[in-house]
Amino acid sequence: MSLTFDILDLSSAEVEALTVVQQKLLRTAQKSKNELEHQLELDKQTYFDILVSAHMLDSSLYDDKCAELETEYERQVEILREQLVFNLDLNEPTSGDELGDDGGDESAGYIVDYSLTYLERYIIVRDYYLAIEDDDERMALYTADTVAMAYLGSYYNTLYNILSQYGS
Repeated sequence: MSLTFDILDLSSAEVEALTVVQQKLLRTAQKSKNELEHQLELDKQTYFDILVSAHMLDSSLYDDKCAELETEYERQVEILREQLVFNLDLNEPTSGDELGDDGGDESAGYIVDYSLTYLERYIIVRDYYLAIEDDDERMALYTADTVAMAYLGSYYNTLYNILSQYGS
């Protein structure tokens, strides 16, 4: 089953041009939007059923409630859209070449997803570096990793201390 992307106005070529991380962000945001839409329809139906059982369907209550629910839905979708655009911008490749040799997000051997918590980021980066068996190579790569420094924030030094204890 193919997911239709309507949270942002993107052509299929623009979607295909996104990096893997950006596509994952888009897919996650679209699924959240779809869930909000489904919940909106459920809430409308529930309210309709309540009014029918109370014999109040002729009143304007249903239209008023639907307008209120739709306003809240649009507010939530706009928040999702803003977060998605922000995260897509954070995860843009930083160089014109395909390798990202200037130390940008594409050069990292791990997923750089700024929508993750710092703890989740820490675990991803930690696992990536612990998979490197040579202690000297691991530390040389980690200390040269400017992406990890920006990505982990204050967790960078914590992970540095942990990695430096391996092999000691």
